[in-house]
Amino acid sequence: MENNHIHEIYHTIEDTFDYLGKKWSIKIIKGFFCHCIHFKDFLEMNPDLSSKVLSERLKELEQKGIIEKRVINSSPVQTEYHLTVKGEKLNRIIYELFMFATETTENPSEEFNLQLKKELKDLFQV
Repeated sequence: MENNHIHEIYHTIEDTFDYLGKKWSIKIIKGFFCHCIHFKDFLEMNPDLSSKVLSERLKELEQKGIIEKRVINSSPVQTEYHLTVKGEKLNRIIYELFMFATETTENPSEEFNLQLKKELKDLFQV
């Protein structure tokens, strides 16, 4: 493989961790898999999330090509957010991050771990 191509791959990985590592990013992306599409849906799912931070994260994710913003011509005008094909591919990454955290964090029981794993598999469709 060419050295430039490998460098580009590392840069993409680091860039991905940069935006996934920002506070609220994982929870917002998880929201898409829970069928959140409106701004208020994300706020309702994450009561401690401020409108300002949500707006910033949605803008960043849109700039990265993870989500797309759709303005619906209705009365009143509505805005919807959807994962792009690129964004949908994050399902496996986020699932594996959850599995890593589950396996490296003290959990209540093996039964809890199994139930959580099943729920996350269903949620992220892996």
